[in-house]
Amino acid sequence: MRTDDEDRDYYNRRAEAEIEAASATDNPAACRAHYQMAELYLERAYPDEDAAADEAATTR
Repeated sequence: MRTDDEDRDYYNRRAEAEIEAASATDNPAACRAHYQMAELYLERAYPDEDAAADEAATTR
C-alpha cells in the first residue's frame, strides 16, 4: 500500500517530467497541454494547499 509521501513524490516527479516536456517542445498547443498536466499532478500532490488557496481567494 502506498503512503501519502510516496504518492506526493510520484506526483511531483510526474509534474517535473511534464514541465520538462513543455520546455522541450516548439508546439504551443503541446506546451500548454504539458503545463496543464503538470498543474493537475501538483494539485494531486498538494490537495490541502489547493483547497486553502481556493478558500482564501473566495473570501477576499
